[in-house]
Amino acid sequence: MTTTAPQDTTSVDERRGLGVLGWVVCGGLAAVFAVGWALIFAHVGQTPGISSQTYTWNVRGDNAVEVSYMVAKPKNDEVRCTVDAYDTHLAVLAEQQVVIPRGTARLDRTDTLTTPRRATGARVRDCRKV
Repeated sequence: MTTTAPQDTTSVDERRGLGVLGWVVCGGLAAVFAVGWALIFAHVGQTPGISSQTYTWNVRGDNAVEVSYMVAKPKNDEVRCTVDAYDTHLAVLAEQQVVIPRGTARLDRTDTLTTPRRATGARVRDCRKV
């Protein structure tokens, strides 16, 4: 009398304990972590509740640039922003500090910066609570 061993019909992944469900769980966790890191890096360097936006800039010759911008903030905070002009290599040619006092929730403003040579752009940046 001869006996035969039963055939093993499980795949290699199932024998290791990593079936389809395991791959779905691993993929889901990887996606959650990727989205979390993306959100963290998207908000690095920003101050919550303070928003700034450069509307336009106009180069007014070789020694001046005009920049229009907006800063929105909580009404009870005092905020300091930097407005600057830069050249083709993004080297800062001129900058000024702008303080938005308490009691003001939004500031729309246009400034003219005097530069030592021709600027290619201007912006508002680095708005921080004082």
